[in-house]
Amino acid sequence: MTKLQNKYSSPAFDFLLAALTLTPALANWLGLWILNDAWLAIVLCCLIFYGGAYWMIRVFRLRSMVAISSRNITKILGWGILTALAAAALVVVLGNIFFTRAISGNMLQVYSQRLAQSQALRYSFWQFFLFVGIIVPLGEELYWRAGLQGLLRLRFSKARTVIVSALLFTIYHLVTVGFLMPGWPGLPLAAAVFLSGLVLAWLTQQTRNIWAAAICHGLGGWGAIIYLVWKYLR
Repeated sequence: MTKLQNKYSSPAFDFLLAALTLTPALANWLGLWILNDAWLAIVLCCLIFYGGAYWMIRVFRLRSMVAISSRNITKILGWGILTALAAAALVVVLGNIFFTRAISGNMLQVYSQRLAQSQALRYSFWQFFLFVGIIVPLGEELYWRAGLQGLLRLRFSKARTVIVSALLFTIYHLVTVGFLMPGWPGLPLAAAVFLSGLVLAWLTQQTRNIWAAAICHGLGGWGAIIYLVWKYLR
């Protein structure tokens, strides 16, 4: 084993991965579960995402994860738009089935009340879309893909990097899933988060940077989720 491999296989590196995963999760937990303020949770997590991503990219020399050139812009846009359209269509179809057939009207009312009490929908659609459909997903891609996935690839194989990246991504989102849909209704949502994490991690590997994944995540996945939230939970 080389010195570089030893460095990224050390307990200190494991601790770093755990800290980077738990820090935004704890901020999200504080905002949602303790203070019951969804927008505070969003702001706290965004500060961690953008600040943490900047630190990881700079310290571990991961600039290639965010680099764009004339040679890869077509590939980025092609993969990004294609996967965004596929993700949006899939989320809308499965979401409509879930909200109309899998859960009762009483449960829908409970979830809607939880959102209202957390002040998640206190702003207009376009303000909500700006933050939740653009600013947050971009921050997540910078943090989880450019940063954490960039670190993971220094240690693991390509396949294992994708899986571990998706697992860490899901662990963070369990805080939100548990808040919005506690109990068994949250299980399909948690599974969907893990699958989306796999797709976004694979897409990052396929294009060698985060931008196609950012398009898919924000405009595709979250764009469709926001539509469903406005349709069923507002």
